[in-house]
Amino acid sequence: MANNTTALQGPILLATQLELVTPTTVAGTFYGIAFTLFCLYVHSLVPRLQDEDRKRQAKFMLVYTSIIMLCGLCTLVSNSWITQDAYIKHGDYPGGPYGYIPSTFHTQPIIAVVFTCQLAIDILTSAIQIWRVWVIWNATRYAKLVVVLPLLCLLTYAALVSRTIVLNATLPITGVSLLDTKTQLAELPIQAATTILCTVLISVYLTYEHWRQRKLIGEAYAGSAGYMKVVAILIESYTLESLWILVQAPLYSHPVGLFGGEGRQYIEIIAYLLVQYRVASGTVYESQRAESNISSLHWNRSNHATTQFGEASEAADDRHMFDKREANVLQVSSMA
Repeated sequence: MANNTTALQGPILLATQLELVTPTTVAGTFYGIAFTLFCLYVHSLVPRLQDEDRKRQAKFMLVYTSIIMLCGLCTLVSNSWITQDAYIKHGDYPGGPYGYIPSTFHTQPIIAVVFTCQLAIDILTSAIQIWRVWVIWNATRYAKLVVVLPLLCLLTYAALVSRTIVLNATLPITGVSLLDTKTQLAELPIQAATTILCTVLISVYLTYEHWRQRKLIGEAYAGSAGYMKVVAILIESYTLESLWILVQAPLYSHPVGLFGGEGRQYIEIIAYLLVQYRVASGTVYESQRAESNISSLHWNRSNHATTQFGEASEAADDRHMFDKREANVLQVSSMA
């Protein structure tokens, strides 16, 4: 093994070193950060789990987030086992452990498990973003229109990754390289487009509403401040994810791309949990009125039977529309 390792040169040597570190140490560090945020998030959910009005929604989001964390844990454990198998048991493979791992993609079912868990993380974290876009824009007649493009991006990405999983599970690496290289290159920009589109659509709408309400009602109206807090949280949380994917794309064929590829799903989980935790801990909207409105979700109609978004009976005409739009922001804020 020592002689074989010494014979490795240049990019192959760098790739072999990164393939050892990134799925284990780096991924473990990222998952540790995500798990810390998850624990903080669960702790911040305790008051909602004890509140009858918000218990159902809180349980749903807790289960949803737990599934994402389990997929991340499964990816981490599986990749660690694959790395151990390659570097300890097959270190003398021609081309080194880095060459051994892709050569067994079609013979080891655990590879398909890893790819499937990674796809599940991608879909679950992107789906919640599209849901936020739908909730925010549902106060207008353009809701169905604006979610079309991000939804198409997500479906296209899921189809391409599913194709990659099938090819890796059925064909040797040489066949996959011939059939799937361009497809894999397209997956990253499409995934980044989904995140960027959702963030931009929400930010543009809330910024517009913020300035619109300041102009019509005045700066004394406290509700508009919540809009910009939501925008700030989304941008701060998803900028890292978007930049990570966009930087990874041009480095796809370079050994350094391994670092980005192995860490991407964990960065997605961290970005997701940053939003969830900051919302659940009350960072977005801290007024008592907001706390009341937060419970008025679509699926929780126990105390708001005649309301779709917020307190529809509170006022009429323009003020009614403002309350409805504000409730939509609170509904997005309460996705935690």
